[in-house]
Amino acid sequence: MSNRPDFSLTQLLYFATIAETESISEAAMRLHASQSAVSSAMQRLERQLGVQLLLRQRAKGVVLTPNGRLLLNDVRKILRQAQDLKDSSSLLQEMATGHLEAGCCSTITPFLMPRSLARMEVTHPRLHVSVHDTQTPFDLLRNGVCELVVTYGFSSAEDIVFTELATPPLSALVSEAHPLAGEPSASLADFTDLPLLMLSLPHTGAHHAYAQRIFAHSGIPMPRVIHATGLESLRGLVSAGVGFMLTHQPHSAHTLDGGRVARVPIADDHPALPIGVLTMAGVRPSRRAEFFIDALRVAARQVYEPVRGALYELDAPPPPVRQVRPHRVLGLA
Repeated sequence: MSNRPDFSLTQLLYFATIAETESISEAAMRLHASQSAVSSAMQRLERQLGVQLLLRQRAKGVVLTPNGRLLLNDVRKILRQAQDLKDSSSLLQEMATGHLEAGCCSTITPFLMPRSLARMEVTHPRLHVSVHDTQTPFDLLRNGVCELVVTYGFSSAEDIVFTELATPPLSALVSEAHPLAGEPSASLADFTDLPLLMLSLPHTGAHHAYAQRIFAHSGIPMPRVIHATGLESLRGLVSAGVGFMLTHQPHSAHTLDGGRVARVPIADDHPALPIGVLTMAGVRPSRRAEFFIDALRVAARQVYEPVRGALYELDAPPPPVRQVRPHRVLGLA
């Protein structure tokens, strides 16, 4: 009896794509294949493995069976290994080719990713990076969708490795009409007469706990919190004078509704919040991931240079890149 598998990598790719899209028709469109070909390939795969992988629901598309969910992580590992094998000849020549799936926290993406991807186009034009803008970075990493994710260093876990890129300074984002707009710095207590505006995320616990830690460290009661579901919605509320934001990002002065905001650095001592790259512990990053992390480091130095006394405009020329001393990172509970 032969130990050679009866199924193909193409069948595994079809299965992984169906699992991601929850639809055979949408998977077929993404794979540039006919719906009948994808459906037939899945039926053959189920026969070859001797288990049912998909539940076909006429009104709701398809869902994975318990056996399908168990198989999915192994399938993704096999597909990633196949991609690594395909790229091995180029890697031996120190050239990066192929495809990299990377995740990024949605509040970091518009600030860090444009420069990182632009640098990759220059340094490794044959390496294509797909960025998943997400509010659940840990899920993308642990489910095998992405090889790395960029997020905040709120906490640590035994199965995750965090590599710091930068620890940006903390600032308050206020309306241009605020009395402290344009000041080189201010105390946290100067803004607590306004509500604190925060994103409403699927997992807000870490963000809220960090905000509480900041106010507790300064001995100031945390103000009333108003949540919104989008970053630009929060910025619009700030420009209207509804409240203030705490941010580590170099926001543009202009909001989508035509308003203006100002960034005022916080002078008080407070717990640091690093921004970095998460990878799975015990899994060596591919050369593609290493090249992209190098690009992220360069972009982080450009984006997160401390700016005192003036708002950093995203459409202005980038500041010159210079070496900066490593930031001291305080542990977070």
